[in-house]
Amino acid sequence: MTQVIDGRRGGTTSRYVDERVRELLRERRSTLGREISPAVVESWARSVRYGLDPNHVEPSSKIDYDMDSRLLSIADTVMSTRSGSLDMTAGCLFLTNNSGVILRQWSGDSTLSAELRRLDVEPGFLVSETTLGTTSGSTLITGTPAFVRGPEHFGDQFVDYTSAGMVVTHPVLRRMIGSINLICRFQDTSPAALGWVCEIVRAIEAALLDGATQSEQLLMRGFLLENRDSRHPVVAVSERTVVTNAAAARMLGTVDQLMLWEYASRIASAPDQAPPPFVLGDGSTATVRCRPITNADALVGIVMNLARSHPTRTRPLPAPSSLHGLIGSTLAWKSMSERISRCGGASMLLHGEPGVGKFAIAQNVAGPHATVLDAAECQRDPARWIANVEHALNKPGTPVIIRHLEQLSQNATGELANALIQHQHAARIIGTSTEPPPQQYADTEALSQFVATVAVPPLRDRMGDLPDLVAHFTERAVTQTGRDSVRWMSDALQALSRVTWADNLIGLERTVRQVVASARFDYIGSRDLPVNLAIQTARRQLSTIERAEATAIIDALHNADGNKLRAAEALGIARSTLYRKLRSLGIDLSESTF
Repeated sequence: MTQVIDGRRGGTTSRYVDERVRELLRERRSTLGREISPAVVESWARSVRYGLDPNHVEPSSKIDYDMDSRLLSIADTVMSTRSGSLDMTAGCLFLTNNSGVILRQWSGDSTLSAELRRLDVEPGFLVSETTLGTTSGSTLITGTPAFVRGPEHFGDQFVDYTSAGMVVTHPVLRRMIGSINLICRFQDTSPAALGWVCEIVRAIEAALLDGATQSEQLLMRGFLLENRDSRHPVVAVSERTVVTNAAAARMLGTVDQLMLWEYASRIASAPDQAPPPFVLGDGSTATVRCRPITNADALVGIVMNLARSHPTRTRPLPAPSSLHGLIGSTLAWKSMSERISRCGGASMLLHGEPGVGKFAIAQNVAGPHATVLDAAECQRDPARWIANVEHALNKPGTPVIIRHLEQLSQNATGELANALIQHQHAARIIGTSTEPPPQQYADTEALSQFVATVAVPPLRDRMGDLPDLVAHFTERAVTQTGRDSVRWMSDALQALSRVTWADNLIGLERTVRQVVASARFDYIGSRDLPVNLAIQTARRQLSTIERAEATAIIDALHNADGNKLRAAEALGIARSTLYRKLRSLGIDLSESTF
C-alpha cells in the first residue's frame, strides 16, 4: 500500500497511522467486495490522526449552534418539491452547517430515521469527520463530493449504511455554508444517489443567488458590469468576498487575495486620493482603478480593474547570498537585501522596530564565527563592557556584532564611538538598534559611526511574506514538539494579516508556536487562533470604549466555554443583543475558539 499520510515518514505516529489503516483495509475490503477508493483511505488516515477509534465513534452531544434562517428556508423550499424522490430512495436527507451540525432532516423511511436517531444522527448533533471519521460529512473537509459505501465508513456502527454528501457554497460570498447528505441502507445503495444530492445542492445555490441580499447583488452586478472584457483582470471585494475573473486569478496569488480587502479599505478611507500601486506577492506592482459599490450610502464593496505595472527596474532585485536561508520575497525585503549587498564588507547599522529580525540578519551577514556583544550589559559594568568591545575589535578578521545599541548608557556612548572610529577598518562591525542614527552626525554619537545604515522593515510592510513566515515558524514548532506537520487554512492566514504585530516576527512566531502546540487536527483554521486575537482581528478599527466592550464580551465567552447563551446571561444581556454587539464590533464568532 502506498504511504497514506502527509506527515514525516518513518515517525512513530506515522507508522501507527499506516498500521491502523492497513488493518481497516484488510477487514473491510473483503466485506465490500471491491477496492477502497483513495479518497476514503486518505480520510481513514485523517480519522486515525484525529485520535478516533473505529470501534467507538459517536456524534458530539447536542450542542448550541447558530441557525442560518435563510439557508433553512431555501432548503425547505427546495425539498418541498422532492419528497416523492426521497421516498423512492428509501433514505434520509440531512442539511448541516459548515461545521457539520445537522440543521434539518427529511425522511423517506421512518424505520431508517428511527435507526439513525438511536445513533444520534439527528438535528442538533455534530457529525463532522473529526467526530465520526469517514462519512459523507468528509465533504466539509475536502470540498468535493463524498460517496461512502457501507464498510468504507470509518466507524463500525455505520458499515450497514451508505452516505452521499456535497458542500453548499454561497454563490456570491464564495464560501462554504453547509452540506447536503443522503443516508440509506447499504443494500439500497444506488449509483445515482450522489448525483441527486449534487442536484439538490445546485438548486439550493441557485435559490441563494436569487435571494442574495441587495448588497451582495449590487457587488455581483458591479463585477459583471466591469467584466465585459474578460481579458482584463477584474476583482470585486468586500469584507467576506473576493470574486475574480480568470485574468485576475492568474495574476493574483493566495496572499494577494488575502490582502485585497485591506487594500480596498485603505482606498475607501481616502476616496479623493489616487490609489497607490498594489504590491503583488512576487514583488511587482499593479495599478488599480477602483469603483466603490454602495447601498444606502454605505460602502459594501469595491470593484477593481487591475493592470500589472511595467517594471521600473531593468533587473530584478537580487537576494544576496549573505541572506541565504532567511525568509523574504516582498519588495520591502528585497530593497533591504539589495542595500545590505551594496554595503560589501563595510561596518553597518541595522535599525528597526523590536522583533523585526535585526539580530538574525546580523548573524547571517557576519557568519557563525562573529563575536556577539550586548549593549544592555553595559549598564552593569561600563568599563568592563568597553574593554570587552576593545578586545573583540582587536581580533583580526573576526566580525563583531553589537546588539541593542539603543540601551547604551550615556556615559559609554562617547567611549564606544571612539572605539568604533579607531577600528573602523580593522574589523567588520555590525550594530543593531531600535533607533536610527541622528540626522546630524556627532563624534560622540556611537550610532553615527557606522559607514552604512539599513532599515529593517516591520512585519506590517511585509504581509506578502506572512504565509512563508508562518510556514517556517510552523516547521520549527513541529520539530520542537515532535508532532506531525500541520497546515494553515487561508481564513487563518487572513486573520493573522489583520493583527497589529507590535512584536513583529517575535510575536508572530510566539503565536504560531502556541497554536501548533494546542492544535487538535492537522489543519488550522481561524477558529483555532487564540481568543485574545479575536479583538485584534476585528474587521474595523475599534475605539477605546468599543475595545473595552469587546474585551468584556470575549472574556464572558471564554468563561462560558463558548456558550453564547451563558455568556449573554453573565453579561446581563439577551443572546440576540450579544450577536448584535459582536456584529457591530466587526468580530466574527466563527473565527474564534473558546
